Amino acid sequence: MLIEKNVSLSPFTTIKIGGTARYFASPKSLEELIYALAFARDKGLGVFVLGRGANTIFGDFDGLVLHMKAFRELKVQRSGEGFEVFAQAGTSLQELISLALKENLEGIYRLAGFPATVGGAVAMNAGAFGVETKDFLKEVFFLDWEGNLHGVRVEEIPFSYRYSPFPEWGVVVSAVFKFKRTNREVKKEYEAIRKKRKATQPLHLPTSGSTFKNPEGEYAGRLLERAGMKGFRVGDVAFSELHANFLVNLGEGKFSQVVKIIQEAKKRVFEEFGINFEEEVRLVEGGGTYGWKVSGARDIFEKRAGGP
Repeated sequence: MLIEKNVSLSPFTTIKIGGTARYFASPKSLEELIYALAFARDKGLGVFVLGRGANTIFGDFDGLVLHMKAFRELKVQRSGEGFEVFAQAGTSLQELISLALKENLEGIYRLAGFPATVGGAVAMNAGAFGVETKDFLKEVFFLDWEGNLHGVRVEEIPFSYRYSPFPEWGVVVSAVFKFKRTNREVKKEYEAIRKKRKATQPLHLPTSGSTFKNPEGEYAGRLLERAGMKGFRVGDVAFSELHANFLVNLGEGKFSQVVKIIQEAKKRVFEEFGINFEEEVRLVEGGGTYGWKVSGARDIFEKRAGGP
């Protein structure tokens, strides 16, 4: 497996902003993934696991970026009144949604428009319109930071709003989903969701999706709009005119501009409403020691709390 050096990261994120990774690898098998983790461990590198980069913005990263694009195996089998699906981490979430539309399956179609992979959706417990990824999971397989493979049932995983214990526990390799058939018109609801997204989200521009998590009982976008951040711009980075919680790249956006505009938004919302915003998007820069995970803006690594 080729481990590249000094790789530009902007092409690997949906907002098209990125610095340089010191090391970059795209493993094509479990053995290559284990080798990459050993490489990082031997050199004392931080590791960042990358799927589609839909909620990630990079500065310069002094570690190893693992791109999971080659892990695309998908197996589908009937199970009772629905289906059981095995999907590797690099599988597009849209493939599961397409299956749901074809077979009239409950729930997962509500994540329409997410430019995510299975691994990314599991790691952030992606959700929208009343459903979360965990609602359809049966089991997750992952490599811990020592390169050991584990399988853990969803009941044993402490999921919460936009949170999972990955990558603290390790690298998601694959997952098993369970989907039930429904009598509702899935395609009709799916098209309504797509239409709403197109009307209210800046899908025509490079974007990182939701910037901040919704505080309890509130909507981040509404607070940002009331704080005067809708359309607010720093260089070529701005909060969208369509949706105040979406950062967009208007041309040549830079990581430093992202950090500045996020800091301004958090300051204004706290001063206006007394609310401390928590980022949903991950701002990734710097480096760290093996066994630590990427966290929020400028608080890049947090000690791993242990395994399952």
